[in-house]
Amino acid sequence: MNYIVAIPYDVGLAESIGKKGSENGITFFNRKEEGNVIVCLVPSDPDEKFYAVAEAVTLADQVVLSTKEIDSKFGEALIAAKLLKKRVIFTNENDVSTIAKGIDYEVTERDMAIESIMRYRKETNNTAGEEASSVDSKVSVMLDRAFPVKGIGTVVLGFVRNGTVRVHDTLYHNSGKSAFVRSIQSQDVDVTEAARGTRVGLALKNLEYDEISKGDVLSSEHVGNVEELSAKLEMTKIGEEEIRQGKRYELVSGFIVVDAEVLGWDSNTGVIRLGLAKGVPLVKGNEFVLIRSYMPRIFAKGEVV
Repeated sequence: MNYIVAIPYDVGLAESIGKKGSENGITFFNRKEEGNVIVCLVPSDPDEKFYAVAEAVTLADQVVLSTKEIDSKFGEALIAAKLLKKRVIFTNENDVSTIAKGIDYEVTERDMAIESIMRYRKETNNTAGEEASSVDSKVSVMLDRAFPVKGIGTVVLGFVRNGTVRVHDTLYHNSGKSAFVRSIQSQDVDVTEAARGTRVGLALKNLEYDEISKGDVLSSEHVGNVEELSAKLEMTKIGEEEIRQGKRYELVSGFIVVDAEVLGWDSNTGVIRLGLAKGVPLVKGNEFVLIRSYMPRIFAKGEVV
């Protein structure tokens, strides 16, 4: 099993769980445990690049929040997790029972965090197995880095978001170009395939590293870039008076970070129309959060329709 976990504000906790890996706005900490892989996503500099908090939470299945300090930053991360309906694991330094109502959560000692992380999927696996096996077989890999390797060519790092990617697959970049998968690595081990939730390195043929940007997608079907989208919006109470035509926000969905302007808003249906500063590979069903310039900065979640 693969466990993707966001730890927004506690590098020490992430270090106790896994070994530090690559960094690109988010620092990755990796651990193999009982045949499972845990990848912790830690924003590298959340004070300067707050969007990385949103990146981590939108990518993760679970969010681990340290309760050492119950402050505004803690509140922002909790709001994001609640909007996105993520399971939350709280450390037990402070009681959070009054503020954790309405979410799926667990409280754990810091040195028991690994067990809490792994328990989630183990408990749900039996009931979700049939559903998971029938999940959309279309392959989608969201990328965060690309670089050249001598003798190999272009190598990209990312997460398998849907389906299973296999060696010798032909995938399509959101630019429209195709790429041939020469080889796959997961946790520095060569593998022949990688399923949903796997942190992967793919060696590619026919696509140059400088043609790839953070937030790009490789998929089994053509997924183009969009510069305008409509989405069903869900807001916290603090955001109910926020949305209006002409307002600008930062839209974050996984590794996609883009400025967005409100082109239209129907408060009766909850559908918003957004114009984006650049084309990005978002499709129907993709979730995102909107960030404003003042606290609490994360105030709304959208699903592309």
